[in-house]
Amino acid sequence: MKLLILGICLTLTAHLLYASESAYEQGRDLYFQNGCANCHGTNAEGSSYYPKLANKKKKYLTDKLENFKKGIANTQKQEIMFTFAQTLTQKDIMNITSYLTNFKKDNSDKYNVEEDLLGVDY
Repeated sequence: MKLLILGICLTLTAHLLYASESAYEQGRDLYFQNGCANCHGTNAEGSSYYPKLANKKKKYLTDKLENFKKGIANTQKQEIMFTFAQTLTQKDIMNITSYLTNFKKDNSDKYNVEEDLLGVDY
């Protein structure tokens, strides 16, 4: 019985910690976990091939992700997003768009690559 109560307490604590994380932080985590940064950049800045997502309007981003989830795209190039959006829940979409709409550049060295792939510092 004591183990059951302890298990419930630990589960509730974990849930509260996750729930206390803001939509922005959850969105940031999802952005990196789902590989968005691989194409759109660690600062959501985009590239010559992939669009910038940082600080776009929430409705625009939400509509895009919801359409991609449904398999709707405006161009063939956008169809690459179907696979990524398919697994997103409505809460995931809300969190990711909160992150991107309110994007603030991370000024830490967390994503600063100063070394090559072999770890040699020049």
